[in-house]
Amino acid sequence: MAKKQLRCRFCEEQIDKDTKALNRKLINHNQPDEALVCLKCMAETLDCTVEDLRDKIEEYKYNDCTLFR
Repeated sequence: MAKKQLRCRFCEEQIDKDTKALNRKLINHNQPDEALVCLKCMAETLDCTVEDLRDKIEEYKYNDCTLFR
């Protein structure tokens, strides 16, 4: 059985596992899949750049955050 593709609740862009983890880390740890947002929409909401968010993902991975394994 194929896993369902996660999509941004605002623009329908596909969401990867790191973006899902960042949603859980920065927005709401118990956030349901239907409420996830893509990096572009998250950047607009948090008033930062997509590159800032990508840097944050790499920082969490480097620090061995369990959400990003």
